[in-house]
Amino acid sequence: MQTQLELYQRVTPLVGLGIFEHNFQTGEVYWNPIVKSILEVGNEYDSNLEDSINLCKHPEQIRELLSKAMASGEPETGTFQITTPITRKHKWVRIHLQATCDKGECASIYGALEDVTQRAEVIALLKEREKLFTNAFDFAPIGLALVSLTGGWIKVNLSLCKMLGYTEQEFLKHTFQDFTHPDDLNKDLQLLQELLDGKVESYNMEKRYYHADGYIIWAMLSVSLIRDELGQPMYFVSQIKDVTERKKHMETIQSQNDRLLNFAHIVSHNLRSHTGNMKMLTDMILLEHDEEEKERLLLMLNENTSNILETLEYLNEVVKVHDNVGVGKVSLHLKPAVQRVLDILSASIQNEEAEITLAIPDDCCIQFHPAYLESVIMNLISNALKYKHPDRQANISITAERFDRQILFKVKDNGLGIDLSLHGHKLFGMYKTFHRHPDARGMGLFLVKNQVEAMGGSISAESTPNCGTTFIVRFELYENKAAEHSLHH
Repeated sequence: MQTQLELYQRVTPLVGLGIFEHNFQTGEVYWNPIVKSILEVGNEYDSNLEDSINLCKHPEQIRELLSKAMASGEPETGTFQITTPITRKHKWVRIHLQATCDKGECASIYGALEDVTQRAEVIALLKEREKLFTNAFDFAPIGLALVSLTGGWIKVNLSLCKMLGYTEQEFLKHTFQDFTHPDDLNKDLQLLQELLDGKVESYNMEKRYYHADGYIIWAMLSVSLIRDELGQPMYFVSQIKDVTERKKHMETIQSQNDRLLNFAHIVSHNLRSHTGNMKMLTDMILLEHDEEEKERLLLMLNENTSNILETLEYLNEVVKVHDNVGVGKVSLHLKPAVQRVLDILSASIQNEEAEITLAIPDDCCIQFHPAYLESVIMNLISNALKYKHPDRQANISITAERFDRQILFKVKDNGLGIDLSLHGHKLFGMYKTFHRHPDARGMGLFLVKNQVEAMGGSISAESTPNCGTTFIVRFELYENKAAEHSLHH
């Protein structure tokens, strides 16, 4: 019957294992060629048990394993770092030991030796990489998270905890859905599904999270999916960067651009009304033969010149309106403001033979910016003139009345009207026109709406095609009897 050592001697060369034996009774040491190859020694190399033990970086560990094998009589296994005796190379070996006993005493130790250096180096490398990943994950300057397929937080780093104000334990009790703004959740879930379906390898989106204190954090989210060897989804890796400040800066820049654009359109539209009126007066003067009428027209032209200078003064203040709520607002008498615009448009009114009805109380005061108020009134009245019905005289009614804590300002005409069921949703849109008119640019009502809302008011419209339109502006009421400013010229 074969001994265990004979079996080792027959089998281990086939699998690349070295075998060894130390006979305590004879003192003989046996190494097969594979052991000598692992230790990088020649056939003439001779060694005893103590020398072999001292090849280990930590000899006490191999002594402990030997003692355990000799005491138990059972196979024992251990992995050790050694230094080859001649070439002095560092290697990792796996040793399988078993003792044989004779009359209660250990007769020999035999076993197998396996070179596991490559495997150990790979494991060490993986451990080092895992350590580096863990450090990079835990202390990354942006938020990082491992998220389960159902949305639960598996692991979060310190930056994400600080960003959203939750502890790691609090994160692990929730899903990412619990912290996501509801308006962004459906898009996020849709992109996650595309990731699971293999339609995309990763995705980026700007989304909002709720901070532990209740306010909103804007973040740039990047998500990828980790799969196993068979391609099955395991978990998501999320990178979350706080872009709240950048978002605020972008909104500030956009707001500034909007103000500049608004200013440019006010200048263009209002000055065009002034210059158009002055051109019309000039033409009327040149064609007029009645000296008395010509004198009246010259006075109107002079008055319009003064008006345009005053408009330019107002425009210098327009860019300050949106810097802070209320900046640029002053108390204004509404009636003289309307009368001033009627004077500016006097030539157009006369040319169109329009009938104007003005019913505004003398003490009607509002809180508004002078240039914006002029722009609003001018746009509404000039629109009424521009879109008069060709088959009847233009009648424009301008009224104001107090309602609750507001002033309802109405400009009503009997012109072409607008089909609100068809165009109502885009009535105040930029570049939207509803009638074919050579001067229509689609900016007037857009400007009016923006200017009114910038001052805390609102605007709406009532209209019937071929019957006319009424614009209703709700101004903030100024309740002091004596207004601080007026638009008297």
